[in-house]
Amino acid sequence: MDLKLEKRLGNKKSDLGSIRRAGNIPAVFCLREGKGSVSITVNGVEFASLLRRIQKGCLSTELLSVEYEGKSVKALVKDISYHRVTYAIEHLDLMEVALDDQINVNIPVICKGDESCPGITQGGQLKIVKRSLKTSVKASEMPKAFTLDVSSLHLGHSIRIRDLSLTPSMKVAIQRDQVLVVVNK
Repeated sequence: MDLKLEKRLGNKKSDLGSIRRAGNIPAVFCLREGKGSVSITVNGVEFASLLRRIQKGCLSTELLSVEYEGKSVKALVKDISYHRVTYAIEHLDLMEVALDDQINVNIPVICKGDESCPGITQGGQLKIVKRSLKTSVKASEMPKAFTLDVSSLHLGHSIRIRDLSLTPSMKVAIQRDQVLVVVNK
C-alpha cells in the first residue's frame, strides 16, 4: 500500500490551511466510470516517502496502490500544485485507474549512455528535444519511461519516435518522424 486516502469534509480556505499546517496535503480523487470526484486528504509524510522511492521525472507514470474507503485501488498522480515561494506541495489531483483502462499519460524520455557517446567526444552536444511524450496506453502496459541509449550516437545523428519500441496498445500523439534526441554542434 503506497497511500491511504481519507475523505475530507471541509473545503473552506481555513480548513485547507489547517490540513497543510498538520503536514498533510489536500487533494481530489477522480473516480472511474463517471462517478465524479471526492475531496480527500493525503498524509504528507507518506507522500514524501513515496516521492523518494520514485525515479526522478517518473511520477506521472507511477501506478500507485492506494486505500480508499477500505478498498485497495490503483491510481495515478495527474497534477501537483506547489507553493510559489516555498515550493511545498499545496494540492494533488489523483485519478483512479484499472489495469485494463486505456489512459492518456505523459511518459518521460530519459537518456542513458551520454558519458560514452562518440558525438559528444567529437565536440557535439546532446540536445533532448522532447522531455516527455503524450501517449495513449493500456495501464497494464504503461512503461515508467522511454529510456534511450545514446551511447552509439555520432555527431549529427538522432533518435526519432519511430525508433522506439511501442506496444500495440500505445498511440503517440505526435508524428513518428519527430526527433526526440539529437547530437549536434
